[in-house]
Amino acid sequence: MARAEKRFELRPVDDAADLKAPVIRLESAETSLREPLVRLGKPVEAKVSQRLEVPDRDDFESRTHQPGIEALIETEPANPDFMEHEWGRNSTYRKAIPWGWFVLIGLILGGGIIWSLSGVKEADIQAHKIRVETQSLVGNDAKEELEAAQLIDGMDAITRKFFDTTRIEDLTKLVRHPQRVRPLMDRYYGGKPIPPNRVVRTNLFQPVTLDNRSNFWMATVELADHSSRNLVLEILDSGEPRIDWETLVCYQPMGWDSFATSRPAGVSLDFRVYLEPDNFFSHEFADSSRWNCFRLTALESDETLFGYAKVDADVAKSLATLASQNNGRKTSVILRLSIPQGVQSRRGVVIEKLLSPRWIYLDPPEA
Repeated sequence: MARAEKRFELRPVDDAADLKAPVIRLESAETSLREPLVRLGKPVEAKVSQRLEVPDRDDFESRTHQPGIEALIETEPANPDFMEHEWGRNSTYRKAIPWGWFVLIGLILGGGIIWSLSGVKEADIQAHKIRVETQSLVGNDAKEELEAAQLIDGMDAITRKFFDTTRIEDLTKLVRHPQRVRPLMDRYYGGKPIPPNRVVRTNLFQPVTLDNRSNFWMATVELADHSSRNLVLEILDSGEPRIDWETLVCYQPMGWDSFATSRPAGVSLDFRVYLEPDNFFSHEFADSSRWNCFRLTALESDETLFGYAKVDADVAKSLATLASQNNGRKTSVILRLSIPQGVQSRRGVVIEKLLSPRWIYLDPPEA
């Protein structure tokens, strides 16, 4: 029996499959001469391509209007920039630039700059003005200090000269109202020599204001006899100081005590007295509805008199106002007093006129 020829077949081997049983390969002369065994990979299914079924062009119309040949052939050259600009027109949004706001902001900034520059310029002008005024004030202050020093030196010199003088003729050149005061000085000194009394020290020079007049000064000096004297000086328009002699000596036409005791009737005399409101009504002046009463005293005197002025007279109203302004305290005044003939009141005098609300005449009194 002939030996049947054994046929060999190729089988695909799956590497991923687990070989549970060992594989035995048979080797022969033919198989050893053949090419090495090639393992085939797992077959991959081929992707099936799909085509869209497009109907025939003849079955439908692609455009509502088929352009003719004349539209396809352009007679003018195309501008690519214009074409590109036109492409993006519908896809972009253009907003108008608010130039008005820029103009307004520019005006505001310009106005601010102009205002700042004007402020700087005005500040410079003001600073220059302040410097000029400061220099002027400094100059004025220095000038005023110099004038004040010269004025004080002048007052000190005339005060020392006044107390060193022994002649009335020389004193007349140093006092206020010399023509009116000269007869008063002759009566006061009685032709006797004036003893000198040297000024040892000036303790005070102080300006005083009298009836809105600022040209008066008060001085206090210490004399060689260890006494202290107060005097008032007036600065004339010429700048020269003058001493008020009447207040210095407290001039009276006669001694106050002598006037109170002798009671000269029928004469009118001007006295420097202290005045106070009072209620002493007696004899001819007992009717308080007709008379106002005032207590009268004098410097360095012991006697007290009572002056009466008619209620409806101007002098009574003026004296009442002065007493009220001084809160009822003693008020220094110059009064014209008289004692009528036949008056029975031993202390009563008639007040004829208020000559000055203080012991100094600012202006020369009536003759």
